[in-house]
Parts: sequence; structure tokens; C-alpha cells
Amino acid sequence: MRSMLWVWVSTCGLLAQQPAPPAPKPAAAPVVPQQQTGGQNAGRVAVVTFDQNGFPQVADDLPPGAAVAPPAPAGEVRVADQAAARATAATAVPASVPASAAAGFDAGTPLLPMFSATGSPGAWKRLGGVQVTWRITVYDPQGAVLGTREVVHTADTNFAARDRLEFPGEGRCYGRLGPSVFAERQGRPWPTWTETAGHELALFGMHLRLPWLFADTAAFAATSGGVVDRPDERLQRLLVERRPPLGLDAIGPDAEPPPRDRFELCFEPSGGRPRELVHRFAFPGSGARTVLFDEWEEYRGVWLARRRIYVDEQRRPTTMLQILAIESAVVTERDFRLH
Repeated sequence: MRSMLWVWVSTCGLLAQQPAPPAPKPAAAPVVPQQQTGGQNAGRVAVVTFDQNGFPQVADDLPPGAAVAPPAPAGEVRVADQAAARATAATAVPASVPASAAAGFDAGTPLLPMFSATGSPGAWKRLGGVQVTWRITVYDPQGAVLGTREVVHTADTNFAARDRLEFPGEGRCYGRLGPSVFAERQGRPWPTWTETAGHELALFGMHLRLPWLFADTAAFAATSGGVVDRPDERLQRLLVERRPPLGLDAIGPDAEPPPRDRFELCFEPSGGRPRELVHRFAFPGSGARTVLFDEWEEYRGVWLARRRIYVDEQRRPTTMLQILAIESAVVTERDFRLH
């Protein structure tokens, strides 16, 4: 192998020492003016000369290493233009996608009138992390205030079940991350409060996300419930029911179906603004509770009811949830699970 390598090197050296035979000078090619491209070199004529070995030499005033792409023939798109077109198409909403789908809901949903009044689910999700201070006021049958308390509610609007409740001055803290729920007292786990924590997290999470929560057709089924008459107006009614978890109804119907969360949502026929809600949670002892919405206010593109007033059968106030403040918050998954 070494001898073969030496022979090859020696041969190359000999060839390098041999004078190369003069190459025939190629015939001069006709000079063709370049196409107009609109740049500073438009309309120039390329001057081509040849060296002693017959290689072309182009006299140009471009800096060394610079390259100018030739103009693309008619009907042809350059690779760079194709890449730019693909990048633009990736960020644009296709014309075939309905505006409702881009806004986060199905175009055929009966909730559409309410989304027109409160903002789309997509606008709600764009809020990201929020922190809401609720004031809870309890009334007696005569309307006198029995007591008040405040709750600080931190939530992620991109998820249906990421909430954290803190009770100032009490040392209590509840949180949920999907189906996982925790309760703390003075920073330490408190398992005996976990069930209560799950109920309160579901209640405050529903209030904060109404009506956008029901846009998830995989989690809720919504149908029209006709109209309901009130002393001074007629309202449209929607019936909403939480769907069973995926896979539980694949075998067949249950002889005794487990209870599900059910809601009745009434809204104005003309403007679409929600007016009242009846909720029946699946957990025992929940019962049917009626809530009236009042004092609507815009926040970063969505409309929220500042007051949610619970009433009894005679429509007398019993409890009121009031939004005292709402602001943006930076949240992560860690904020909603047990530390």
C-alpha cells in the first residue's frame, strides 16, 4: 500500500512538472444582455474574457463572494419566495376554516348569541393567567347582611380546571390541576378538606369561565330549551349537561346512571347577554341554585358580570358573589398543584 501511494504521489509530482499543453481557445460566445430586474445592474452587458487555459473571466464590479440570483422565468417561483410563502401560509387562518372555529367554538352551537355579547372563547383564552378578588356577601330573608368574606382566585383561562383559591386571614388554600385537588392549611397539606375544596373550586371555576366553559363540545352538550317568561320579559333558555368521561359509556347504558352536572342558562333574545343561571352539580347536597347576573363590565376584550346574586324560590337574594378586582397574573402549572 505504501509503495502504491508513493507511486501515485510521484506521478502527480511529475505531472505537475510537465507543462500543460495549450488548450484550444473556445469560440467567442455571443454577448447577450441580461434581463431587466429593476436593480442597479439592470440593462448591463456582461464582458467575458478568457485566460491562457481557456477559462472564462467575468469583469464585474460586485464585491468578492457576492452572488446575484438570475431572474426567474415567467411562471416560476424562486426557492426563497416559496419559503416565504409557506411561512405566511403557516401563520394565516385558511379561508376554508370558519371564523367561529378560529374563535374557539363550533359555528352550530346554540351559545353563539351569548358569545356575540360576551366575547368569543378564543378571546377568553387569550387572557392567560388572571387573579380575581371575590367578595361573598350573605343575606337573611329580610335582605340584611349577615356577613362578608373575600377570596383570591387565581386561574389559567387556557384550561377548564386550573384554579387556586386563597382565603386571606384564614390560612386556607385550595387548588386543582385537572382532576387533582389539594387543600392546605398554613402551608401544610390538609386532606380532610380535599372534598370541600373540590366543590368550591368547581363553583368558582364555573362562575369565572361562564359562558365560555360550555363551548367545549367534548365536555358539555348544549341544546335549546325554548323560552321562559319572567314578570317583565321573555328569555331564551339553554340546557347544558356535562358529558360522561370518555370511554365510560362505550359498553352500554348504565342501569343507574351516575349524576352529572346540569345547567340552565337564560339570556336576552335580542342582545344575547346572559341573565340567569340554574346549576345542579353532581356532588351530593348540591341541589338546584338560581343565580342572576348584573353589572356587566368589559375586561381586555371580554365582558364579565361583576355581580352574581343567588336567589331563593321567591327570588329574594341569599348570597352575592362580587368581583372586586381582576388583573393579569403570571401562572405556571406549579401554582395549581400541591407543593
